[in-house]
Order: sequence, then C-alpha cells, then structure tokens
Amino acid sequence: MPLLHNARDGILTVSAISMNPANGAWGVIGDERGEGGLIPLWTDFDVRGQDRILPSAMGVIAYPRRMTVTRHDLRLLVVGDIIGSTSVPETDTDEGLEVNLEYLRANVFAPVVSATGTRAATIGMPSGATRSANIHVLGVKTQSYGFGECGAIWVGTLQISIPAGRFV
Repeated sequence: MPLLHNARDGILTVSAISMNPANGAWGVIGDERGEGGLIPLWTDFDVRGQDRILPSAMGVIAYPRRMTVTRHDLRLLVVGDIIGSTSVPETDTDEGLEVNLEYLRANVFAPVVSATGTRAATIGMPSGATRSANIHVLGVKTQSYGFGECGAIWVGTLQISIPAGRFV
C-alpha cells in the first residue's frame, strides 16, 4: 500500500528527488515519538567554540560560537507496490521494493563524486517557504523489512550531515 503523506513538517528534496513523493513509494516519516522526521532539519543545529579560562580569576573570557556541521538521522520507509520513479503500480511487490531501493541508492544514497561530495537539498516548509543546504549522505542503515500479504516494506535510517550546520 503506498504511503500517504501530509506536509505537516515539510517536504525534503535531495538531488531533485522528493523524499516524500506524491505516489507514496517512499517517505521520510518520524516515529511515534516524533523522532526521525523533518522538523529537526529546520530547527536543530550544532555549534562550535570554546571560552578561555582565566587562571586565578572568576569566570571565563567569552568567545563567539559558530554553527558547525550537524548530523541528522531520518527515518525512511520504502514500499514495493508502486515504482517511485515512474508512478507505475507493481504487482510483484518484492521486485518493486528492489527497484525502489536501487533507484534511491543510485540517486540519493550513493556518494557523490564532486569537489565537495555534497548533494543539493531543499525543504519545502509547511508555510510554502523553502530552505536549502548542501548535504552529505553518510549512509543508510536498515531497521527492518518485511514481505507479506500487504506487500513489501523496508524501514531504515537515512544518515545525513549538513556542513553549513542547517538549512537556510
């Protein structure tokens, strides 16, 4: 069964490929605790910097903090009853899952051979505004998968990092 999407936390696009396509072949979806969804991509970021300790004095000399590379783990579901790249229904859901995972591997997951090794990504915000960033896809980790009467499904974690720290 294709995934039904709503844009409550935005729509992520990586290398011009929607990670929540309208055909429902795959989707970045948070878990029951809200973890692994898209809201952290536009709210959370890491900082670097350190204050200087003053020997024999109270306090420290404060130094500025700067955004730094930020890592996110996104929960990704992929189904096999529709081919994501063509929107054609697939009767053999096992083969459909294989086709969808191979498409994502080739176009989103695999390392990029470029000067920075990054992929262009955008988030369509719930308000309609967009934010963009160059991202590294660090890898994919399988959480679970299954084949059965309801079709084939794969659940995993898409690991990304944002060298600039956040989407802007």
